[in-house]
Amino acid sequence: MAKRSVRRAREQGRPAPAPEPSAGGGARQFWLGALAAACVLIPLAVVAVFLAAQNDAAAPEAVAATVTPSASEEAAKLQQADDDRNVTQVSELTDQMRAFSDELNAVVTGIDRTLPPGSPDKTGPLASAKEVAGWVATTRRLASSFDETVSGETDTNVARGALATATRGLARTAETYQLALRRPEARRALLASARAQRDDAMNAWDIAAVQVDVINIDAGFGHQHPVRPGGNGTPPDDLPEGTDATGGG
Repeated sequence: MAKRSVRRAREQGRPAPAPEPSAGGGARQFWLGALAAACVLIPLAVVAVFLAAQNDAAAPEAVAATVTPSASEEAAKLQQADDDRNVTQVSELTDQMRAFSDELNAVVTGIDRTLPPGSPDKTGPLASAKEVAGWVATTRRLASSFDETVSGETDTNVARGALATATRGLARTAETYQLALRRPEARRALLASARAQRDDAMNAWDIAAVQVDVINIDAGFGHQHPVRPGGNGTPPDDLPEGTDATGGG
């Protein structure tokens, strides 16, 4: 068909039309172009992947160099703050226990006069209503100091909890004793309850005393032995106070 068009154009004196490109030629040109583009793009992609891998390999070291030192310093500061707080709490709790011993001494001594420790079948003279009212007021006031929870190291919390138990136990003892004065018909049973409450409170005090001694040694103050109210009982050990101190005091 193309040859006839060319021959007719020549016979009529017109220029021959340009041949139409074949479909096969256009396809070859497309694939040649795609191949050339691939030759350029694939090496560039390989280079980009290699550089990204190098950056990823170096990233942990960079993070360690920039983040770890500051994180370690912050952790050390937090630990030091916790240690300082614990030392302060140990000192305050020990002072509190000594002060409570002084205030509770009259209470325990008075109760012991009526209910001698170690003699469950013996009952001594009763205290006056006014004296017992003073016991109740004192023990309630001291017990109320534990209404607000204070959080610290576990060992310090144990010591504080034991002291709180002892103080609240003496408050209940004083209240039961007061009730025994007001109800003569039930006095015998009420005094027996007061005796048991007093014994439990003193056992809790002894636990607190041991624990306070331990936390003082750990805090650097050395052995500390707050006196037991009422004059009975012995300290956790016979070492002088301050023994084994390491600088906390």
